[in-house]
Amino acid sequence: MRSLAATVLIVLVAACGGNSTAQLKELQRVKAGTLDVVLLAPGEALKQGPGNFVLEFRDAGGTLVDAGAVMVGASMPMPGMAPMFGECTVMPSATKGRYEVSSNLGMAGTWRLQIAWDGPAGKGSVSVPGSVL
Repeated sequence: MRSLAATVLIVLVAACGGNSTAQLKELQRVKAGTLDVVLLAPGEALKQGPGNFVLEFRDAGGTLVDAGAVMVGASMPMPGMAPMFGECTVMPSATKGRYEVSSNLGMAGTWRLQIAWDGPAGKGSVSVPGSVL
């Protein structure tokens, strides 16, 4: 009976989106040395206000690689004014090379995500444009 219950639970989790990355869309891919930094989100753009997105670090063969400590900053240039800054908090996921980011981007438009990492895959940084709707 327990075996049947466990099987039903596994099927339900899979049917309800147990693999959350399958529901994400690739928004940007930027080459940084030997790595690809990939920006994924649940929709066609990043979300204005509180939202979430995923960063992946992949080698030349497409395999996820551990980037270690990852930091993300967000800014939006404002003509004739100081830039607007957003909030981003990065948490490593259970999958090495995949990082979940909680964000708060206060205005629709094109934001610059400054991504930096330091770990087993090396040390580096890139700037990635992110459309916010």
